[in-house]
Parts: sequence; structure tokens; C-alpha cells
Amino acid sequence: MLDMAQQAAWTSESGTEAWAASLHGQLAGLESRYGARAGLERDIAGYVLTGQPRTVPAELKTAVRALGQQLRLCGLPPPLDEEALRGFYAGFSSLPPAVALRWTQVLDAGWNDGAARHHGLAMPDGSHWAEHLLVHAATEAKGQAGQRDRAVGPSASCMEALLSETGLPPQALLLAAFTVPAEVYSWVRRAALLVTDLPGFPQQLQRNLALVRPLLSAPSAEQRALLAELLAQADPATLAELAPEVTEFATCGSKQVRGAAEALLFKGGMLLVPALHKLAVKGKTEQRLHALRGLWLIAGQQGDAGLRAAALALAQADKAGAVQALAAEWSSSAAAAAAPPAAPPAMQWSLPLTAELDAALADLADAIYIAVRERNDEAIQESGKKGAPPLELWDYLTDADAATLRGFLGEHALAAPPLEGRYGWSPFGEPLQAFAARPGVTPAAVVKLLLAFAPAKAAAGKILVKLLETAHRANGRPSLLELQQLLEPAGVTAEQVFDDYFHTWSGLQFDWLPHEIWPFLEQHQDLVRRKLAAPAEDRYGFDRMKLYRALAMLPRMGAAYADVLFEQALGAQKSWRLPAQDALAAFEGKVERILAALASSKADARTAAANWLMRLNHAPAVAALEAAVAREKHDVAKGAMLDALQRFGQPVEKYLDPDALLKEARKTQKDIHQDLAWFPWGAMPQVAWAGSAAPVAPDILKFLLVQAFKQKNPEPNAVLRKFCGMFEPAGRDCFGQFVLECWLAQDVSTVSQADAAAMAIHDGRALHADMQQIPGLYQGHPMEGRSEPELIAWCLKQRLSQPAGNAVASKGVLAVAAACAGARAAAPVERYLKAWYGTRPSQGKSLIAMLAWIDQPSAIQLVLAVGSRFRTRSFQEEASRQIEALAERKGWSVAELADRTVPGAGFDEAGVLELPFGAGEGSRVFTARLGPDFKVALFNEEGKAIAALPEPRAGEDAALAKDARSALAAAKKELKTVVSQQADRLYEALCVEREWQFEDWQLYLNRHPIVRRLAQQLVWAEVEGAEGGARVVRTFRPLDDGTLTSRHEEAVRPAPAARIRLAHDTILAQEEVAGWLAHLADYEVAALFPQLGKGVYALPEALRHAAGIDDFKGHAIKAFALRTRAQKLGYARGATQDGGWFYSYDRRFAALGLTAHVEFTGNSLPEADRETVLTRLSFTDNRSGSAAPLGKIPAVLLSECYHDMRLLAAAGSGHTEKREANVE
Repeated sequence: MLDMAQQAAWTSESGTEAWAASLHGQLAGLESRYGARAGLERDIAGYVLTGQPRTVPAELKTAVRALGQQLRLCGLPPPLDEEALRGFYAGFSSLPPAVALRWTQVLDAGWNDGAARHHGLAMPDGSHWAEHLLVHAATEAKGQAGQRDRAVGPSASCMEALLSETGLPPQALLLAAFTVPAEVYSWVRRAALLVTDLPGFPQQLQRNLALVRPLLSAPSAEQRALLAELLAQADPATLAELAPEVTEFATCGSKQVRGAAEALLFKGGMLLVPALHKLAVKGKTEQRLHALRGLWLIAGQQGDAGLRAAALALAQADKAGAVQALAAEWSSSAAAAAAPPAAPPAMQWSLPLTAELDAALADLADAIYIAVRERNDEAIQESGKKGAPPLELWDYLTDADAATLRGFLGEHALAAPPLEGRYGWSPFGEPLQAFAARPGVTPAAVVKLLLAFAPAKAAAGKILVKLLETAHRANGRPSLLELQQLLEPAGVTAEQVFDDYFHTWSGLQFDWLPHEIWPFLEQHQDLVRRKLAAPAEDRYGFDRMKLYRALAMLPRMGAAYADVLFEQALGAQKSWRLPAQDALAAFEGKVERILAALASSKADARTAAANWLMRLNHAPAVAALEAAVAREKHDVAKGAMLDALQRFGQPVEKYLDPDALLKEARKTQKDIHQDLAWFPWGAMPQVAWAGSAAPVAPDILKFLLVQAFKQKNPEPNAVLRKFCGMFEPAGRDCFGQFVLECWLAQDVSTVSQADAAAMAIHDGRALHADMQQIPGLYQGHPMEGRSEPELIAWCLKQRLSQPAGNAVASKGVLAVAAACAGARAAAPVERYLKAWYGTRPSQGKSLIAMLAWIDQPSAIQLVLAVGSRFRTRSFQEEASRQIEALAERKGWSVAELADRTVPGAGFDEAGVLELPFGAGEGSRVFTARLGPDFKVALFNEEGKAIAALPEPRAGEDAALAKDARSALAAAKKELKTVVSQQADRLYEALCVEREWQFEDWQLYLNRHPIVRRLAQQLVWAEVEGAEGGARVVRTFRPLDDGTLTSRHEEAVRPAPAARIRLAHDTILAQEEVAGWLAHLADYEVAALFPQLGKGVYALPEALRHAAGIDDFKGHAIKAFALRTRAQKLGYARGATQDGGWFYSYDRRFAALGLTAHVEFTGNSLPEADRETVLTRLSFTDNRSGSAAPLGKIPAVLLSECYHDMRLLAAAGSGHTEKREANVE
């Protein structure tokens, strides 16, 4: 065993003194870890450096856990000094191979079994030491989103020498990187890319090209995409030798592979042109298309006008329409590229000491003094306690320091911040946050002050981002481009700024204005293009939707990423299409490219193009659409084209031939998928053609169902809708309802009694055994303490109530229900959503999508209600999306759709429903009349009140009498639903400050048989002036006869164009509020909901940029009491988070795109009646998912939600200091 002196002598002799010191630094602290004996650090270091003592390799196996934690090889290790790691590996390549290999033995020993499962490189002898070495030598990219680790230290020649020393071929590691397995996991990609980071890799690749080339013909797209990524480090000459393989990557059918190969085209440049030209002439259609794209990209990069002209000529001469369309695409791209972005202004780091800045600095110094004093006082008190750490006091900021800071702010340079290292960030966090929000404080001042106090590395992270976000909220600066310039001194790149802003959990808020974002995007077009083109699975945390929204703000579209956006706007990824299309809204020449896509070889692109033209309402596209639909063979694409033609006023029936449909149906009648085996084909109701009354062949109905099943979309396309529209209405309704109810029954069908009994025996016995062994786990369980037979019986009941499977695989048949069903469809869907919302989200969203295509008031109102008030967020979002699409199809706003589709439950404007018992003379006609209290009164033909409908007389029509009874029952049932839905909708209209033109209000509210009675229970206001500052002209209330009255009983007659809204305390004088309350009391009018007299919450100016109101923080309330009262106020349980806990009750206001949150300390699922504490009232922007500043919340909504919070606080037991505890 060598002692430290002998080790020092040996390392001096071998020239490894510096590395030996770093080795001891890596091992320092090992002996304090579990499983490591005293002296192990010294012995491991000695063994690595000299090979002595020889017992170390065997001993390493007993210290796996300690080594793994010490060297950060497994689990969640302690933080590692990145600079020390870089220093340790800086001279690694110059070590003697024997020393380096002994170090890899140490790494191997510390790699535990869990981590070993994630090996990415397959070596010939099954060893993993080379991969372990590269992974350990990899340094993190400062924790920035999207930045991968990169190896430092070992070179390619070093690794070759080590491999040869162990008897492996020197190229074994290189070949392992290019031998990509069938499943490309993240750790496979990481390990392979680490090999390409090695210095000397390009030369090593060139030397071994003959061995690597055969490995480039991998079968899967994932494999080839990674192989293309590995070649990114190759020299251009190497890429030229691999031109056939590179150009195959760049022209294949996989977008993922093409995206990875694009960098190779740019790097290989003109050297790849001959191979691309060959494919552009002789390849298949898709290869020719992408080869020409590649030539165009290279021509643009090289500025080669001749190559561009040649590519354009080839595109124009091509026989395929999709290739010919490139000419229009390139023309629009050239126009976009005509205006290059202007250079950004230089950042001004020299700051004049204005009066505002000087005052802010003085207040900052005072705040720091207080913070340091409070912390030091606390430290002194703690130091006297047993086991307290040594007393360490913070330094006060001296007057000399303050003067130095003022001078530093005036300097132009950023080098050598004057106080760096003397102070840490901790004492100055809150004071600097307040400083950043002060008027007159520029973002540059914030950065310089932080650099003065804290190390640059800290300033590069979330601390500085948080400070600058505070400055932005207060003063509108910095912009995103300025933010990048401000962070450059801390070593932060443009890509890191991009990744932070466009990250799902960004520290930056989502409400920046367009002019604060787009200059950054314009300056970094290639970066934007690369991020857009990245496959979804490679961009964890990347908020693509946020980037699409930002690109839509641009005053002009950058040519560098326009092509990628078009590919996504017309691509197979449905969730990307509409956002990408919106991002291209201002792009000149987009219509030509959309029209060209109607001839694409891909059905997805043709479908998206037709839908896009319809969204743009581009009527001149009729001729192109007619030509496209004539040759279209794909049902979905054809349906989209017919939808567009119908939108543009064209009769599409000429493209639909029932005889041809029957012929096609009979050809494919045996093509029934096993997932449709459950459907009762023989029980289908009869359906007739509307014109001839001839029966529709069952083969046609079967064919429509099978085709809809195959398309797996509950929304019917135009082909299906048009054919179903040719059916006789009554039979069509029955058929649609039959399909819907069969699907619902199949989805929730239960297991057989025998199967349930067998499973219950197993469940009951297991539950009984667990209760015996770990009784504490089952405290409070509903069957606690029961016998085994009782538990089996309970489990049987549970099994019989659970569905055996689901019908989600056959959700496409719901498109037939959507195209055929009528008003009756809403009721079973509503029951299903209420019963199964928690366990069948996919089915629920499919039913909502189906319902939105049933053009019946009851269906539309249910979708509206789900979008506003349903407890499940995913259902709300789907309903909101469907309602917006439906409103767009009808050419209405969402609010107009809601007004114009309120069911009347069969009552006319006067509130009368006629119930005839026959059509002939002498037949009685009964009437049902709607009262002010929404009760239905029955009257006979003489006008006398009766309790129920009688039996029909002789000579009266028994069928009509039966229909009358059904109509009366349906009216009563629908009436209850409508009253509930419309009361909620009117309250939301109050909160969101909804306005109507008087003539619309009069027609859709005051003349509606049901809504008019609700409106009579409310006070209304006529307003004028700008929104947000509207002035009340007068107030009124509608009366039974339809006239309007003031509180002084004067007639009110607004002009047709007058603006009407619900009155509220926020817009009325106190005298007016008191007057109306007295009026309602005098006339015994029960308000529909508490509208007036609750008071007004005036938002303090200091909270305008805040994310929440904490006025009721600390108020205790039992969990079940909170749940009951919150639900009565219209709130539903918030999203469940980690551990099955939820921390808010939420109310969604779809018209504003906002959700209000009553936040509290939380409850678990299943819920327990624990003591909870209210914490905050906050709001979320539904579109972005970010917190909405209070200053952007409408005054009425803020006041109403504040009042809700006050009611909840009052229902509890008062204020408590246990503010953060979420358990009793």
C-alpha cells in the first residue's frame, strides 16, 4: 500500500501531479458515505495512479452505493462542481492508458443495477466502461431546457488507445455508436451523440468510412434520424463520399429523418448537388419533391442563382402536380425573404443616475440593511441552541459600497463587478425584486446590480430571469431580444433564452405583447426553424403552441421557417395544423400554396388544404376544389372538399350518387372489423329515402357505419352528412338514436355474473388478507373490520358495477349518430358524462364532439353548458373548441350561438303548448301554460284547469293522444334543464360584462318563452362609451307583458342599436342600487341570483400586476364544508396533482377564456374531511395556461369572485396561523 508521500513521488515521476490532485478532489468525502471504510479514498486514488493496492478492485464491489453517490452515477446525487469536473477531465487524454483504464474500473463499480439498465452502446465484449467514462465526462448545459450534455476531456484517439489496451478493435466505440438498436430510447441517443463530441471524431469517421457505411441502412425512421444526427459532425468531404446515403435521408418519406438530414445538406452544400440532381430527375415522386427542396435550400445558402433556376425548371417540367406546386411555394418564400431583419440596437450599459434611479437605490440600500439585520438577529438567537452550526453573520452594505454601486451603474463595461464574491444573493432577493419594479429602473440596471452582488453563474439562472420578469411586468421592458442581450454577459445564449421562454414551465409569463416578442424571433430565424422542425418526442417541455401564437404576431413572416410552418399546417399531426395555419395568417402567397396542396400525394395534406380554404372563406377556390373532388378517392379528403364547396354556396349533391354508394357497399359488405362485432346489425331500424320513400338498403346503412368506424372520428364529414341528409327525417332520427344508444350500452356493458363472482372471490380474499396484515392502512375504509364473506360480497357489487371494457375503438360510428340523431340525443349523453366523467375521458370527449354536429337546441345548449360549467377540464376544453367551430360554421359568435339555440321546450312566445288529441272536427285540443314560477298548468278545451291529460274519447286519435302525453312529459323535463342552464348563463353574462344590441336582446331574451321569465327577475342597464369605461344611461326591468320599466315605474324604450347589459354594483351609484333593491322587494320579485347589494371590490393599484389576492389567506374551513359551499357557488374540484391531491376549486368563464381558482391547502383523493385553510384567489388564462394578472380581470368578475371568497371564509372557523399545513 502506498502512502501519500509515495503517491506524490510516483505522480511527479509520471507527470500526473495536477490530475492526481483533481482525482483526490473527486474522491474527497467518499468515506463519509454509507458502505465506505476509512482510508478508502486514499487506497482508490493509489490504485488508479499506481495499480496498488491490488485488493481495491474486489473492494470496489462492496462500495457501489457510496461510489455512485460520490461520483454522481445513480439516483439523485448531490450537486457536483461542474468546473472541477471539467478540470479533472481536461488532461485525461494525456494520461498513461493503464491509469485511465483503472479510473474506468472505479466508474464501472459505481454504476448500480438501476442505472445499468439504461446502457446505449453495445460493445463487442459486452463491457460498458467506455460509455460510463463518456457519460461521467459529460457536463450539463447550465440546466437550460433542451440543452443536451456534452463530453469533455477524452479524445477519439485516446478512446482508441484505451480500446486497444483492452484488446478491443480501436474503432469499436465508433461502430457501437452507429449500431443503433430498433428502439431509440433517450439514453441510446445520448450515448451515441457523446461519441460524436469527442475531439478527432470527424477524422476517425473518415478513416472508418467503409465500416460505417453499411450501418446507415437502418430500417426504421427513428434509427435513420439518429444516424443522420450522428453525421452532423462529419467533414463536408466525408458527407460527399456518403452522398447516396445522405441524400436518401434527405428525400425519404419520414419528416423526422428529413429534418435531421437538413443540417447535412447545409454542411455538404454543393458537394451533394450531383446526388440530389440525380434523385430530382429519376427518383419517385416524393423523392423528386424533396430532392428539389434540397437543391433550393443549398442554392439559397450558397447564393447560387443558376442552381435555383435549374431547380425551378425541373419543378415546372415535372409530371406530378405536387412537384409542380413547388414553383408557387418558392415564389412566396422568395417574397418573404426580400426584407432581411434589421440589426438590433446595441445594449446601453452606461446608465445616467436619474432622480428616480437614485431614490430607488437609496430605498434598496435601506431594504438590504433591514434584511441583513433580521437575518443576523435570527442567526445569533439560533447559535445558542444545542447542535447549532457555527455563527456566520452577513456583511452590511456600507456607504462606500453604495457609492461603488452608483459608479458601477455609470460605467459602460460589465467586467469585474465591484462587490462580486463579498455578498451572496440571499440577503438581497426580496429587496432587488422591489427595486426591479420601481419606475425609472431599467432592465440594464437590474442586471448590473445582480452581477455586482452575485456570481455570474447565479445571474445566468432563474434568479435573473425572475428579476427581469418583475421589471417587465412593472415597466414593459425588457423585450425578449433585450432580455437576450442582457443575459449575454452571464454567458446565456439566444437558444437558452428561446428554450426558457418557450418552455412549458417557463419562468417568463405568457402575456408579453407582440412588439416585445417578434424582434427576437426575426433575429433568430434559423433557430426558430430548427426548433419548429424538431420531432415532438425530442422536445420535452417545449411549448410548441406558445411558439405558434408568437409567430402569428409577426408583422412579416421569416422565409427561414415559413416552409416548416406550411409542412405542419398541412401535415399529419392534427394538433399542429390549426396553430400553424394561424401562424401563417399574414404570409403573402399562402393561398397559392394551399391550392397546390389539393394535388398533394398525401390525403392528410389534401384534407387540411380543403379545411384551410374553408377557414379562410376563400370562395375563388371553387374551381380548384371541384377539380380536386372529381378525382378524389379518399373519403375524409373528399368530405373536406365537399364541406368547403358547401361553404362557398355550391350544391354538392351532384357528387353523391346513391346507386354508386350501394354498389360500393355491396363490394365491401364483408369487411367488418372485430371491434364492430358487438353491433346489432339485424336490429337496425328501417330508414327511407326522403324523396321517394323507398327503403334505404341495409347494406348502405352498414357501409356508412363501417366507413365511419374506419375513420375513427366522431365528427361526420360532408359525404356522410349529405347522404344521411337524403334520408326521411323521422327514420333518420330513429337510426341515429339507435346507433348512439347501442354504442353507449356497449361502452358500459359489465362482465357476466359468473366472471364477476370469480374475480370477487379473488379480490375479497386478497383484501381480507391485507386488512389482517396491515390494518393501519385501511383505517376509515368502508369495509373495515368485516369478515371475508362480507368483503367478497362487497367486491362482487363493485365488479358488477364496473364496465367490462370500452367502445372507444369504435368511436367512429358516433359520426353516424351525429349525422342522423335529433333532439333526443342530448339526454343520454348528459347522463353518461355525469356518470363516467372521471374514468372515461376519451369517450366523453368523443360524445361532446358528436353532439356539436347535431343541429338541435338541446344538443347545442348541453355542449355550451359543458364548456362553461363541467367539472372536468378536458371536457370543458373539448366543448369550447367544438362550440367555437360550430359558431364559425354558422357565421355567428359564440355568444350569438348561445342566444339563438335556447330550447323553448315546445312553448310558444306566450308560454303556451298545444296538445291535440286529433286533427278532425270535434277532437279536443288541450293546452299547457308556463307560469311565472316555471310550473306547468294544464287546461282543457274550455279553458278549465285540469290535473292531468284524460284518456282519448271514441273518435279521437289514440296515437296523437299518446304523442301529446309524451310531448308534455318531455316539455316538463326539458323546462327544468333549460331554466338551470340559462340561469347559469345569465350569471356568467353578468360576470363577463356581456353586452347585447337591444334588438337582439328583445328577440332572443325578452321574447323567448322561458328566458323572458328569467330576465324579469333581473335588473338591466343601457350603457354607452368605450368598453371598460362604459357609462350607464338608464336601468330597467322587463315586465310580464314584454314592456320595460324603470325603478320609478316609467316606461323605458331603448333604441334598436342601444347596448344592453346586466346591472351591477360596479357600474351603479349606491343610490341606484338601493332603489332597485327596494323596488324588487315592493313587487315581491325574487332575484334570479344575488345581483345587487354585495358591494364592490376595488383592486388596489399595487396589485394590478399581481397573480392573486391573499386577503383571506389563513381562514380555516373543514374540507367538506368548503366543497359543499364552493360547488353551490358554481366551482368544481381543481386538477389533481402529484400524490392524488388537489389544491383549488375552479370556475371556468369560457367567454373570457379565464378560470377562477379558490386556492386552499389541499385535500387528497378520496377526499377526507380534514381541516383546510384558504390561501389565495387567482385566475388562469385558459389559452396559455399562465396566471392572469389581476389588472386584466373584468371588474365585475373580480368583484363577484372576491365576494365568493369572502363567503367561503365566513363559513369557516376563522383565521388560523396554520397557513401552510395541508394535513390535520
